[in-house]
Amino acid sequence: MFLKEEETLDNLIIGDLKIIQPKKGYRFSIDAVLLAHFCRLEGVKTVIDLGTGSGVIPLILSQRDKEIKIKGVEIQPSMVDRAGRSIQLNRLEGRIEIIPGDIKKIKEILPAACAELIVCNPPFWRKNEGRISQNEEEAIARHELEVDLETVAKAAAYLLAPGGRFAFIQRAARFLEGVKALETNKLGISRVRWVHAKKDQPAKLVLVEGIKNKSSLLQVLPPLFIYEDDGDYCAELKEIYGR
Repeated sequence: MFLKEEETLDNLIIGDLKIIQPKKGYRFSIDAVLLAHFCRLEGVKTVIDLGTGSGVIPLILSQRDKEIKIKGVEIQPSMVDRAGRSIQLNRLEGRIEIIPGDIKKIKEILPAACAELIVCNPPFWRKNEGRISQNEEEAIARHELEVDLETVAKAAAYLLAPGGRFAFIQRAARFLEGVKALETNKLGISRVRWVHAKKDQPAKLVLVEGIKNKSSLLQVLPPLFIYEDDGDYCAELKEIYGR
């Protein structure tokens, strides 16, 4: 019932959760795990994950707080189906809902100001840069073929209640684009964390949080170095994975 021939069943380790993924195509990576743990959940009752893909972020968030309700919006029918089955497999139907839909048409899908937290792991690459995968799922997930950062920020601003938070992860090289997208949509940048592979390497990713209709002092968090010199995960990630 849960697994098809072209899929794998993978252990998220976190909360002993299981997730269904394609053998070929888009499979989640550590950036989704980092974003799910960067989000602040204080005062949050409802979370919306824009472009939820396999549903990995809702699954992780469900373990961080047992009370919150989570909705994942996804445009690709194959991913909607797969994420839905993962939710059923983990018996989280009462807490997580996967909604098929286009972020560009978010007003047709969900009401305004309906969540205290919006998260998004958006495509990292612009439409015309880098090599676009021949696999459609992977291409849409990694390149801005269906949605761009500005559109995501606009949707987040619409969905957020006043004072609500929007958190996303992006390539470090596109940080200023992210700041501009926040400012354009009246989301005051509040927290930033740079992510490096190792201590002697430049940042590759950046985690960003904005608050709706609110200016606040920017908090720059300590950088995250994913790997130790010996190639093992850093202590913070070991803690996340219960090691």
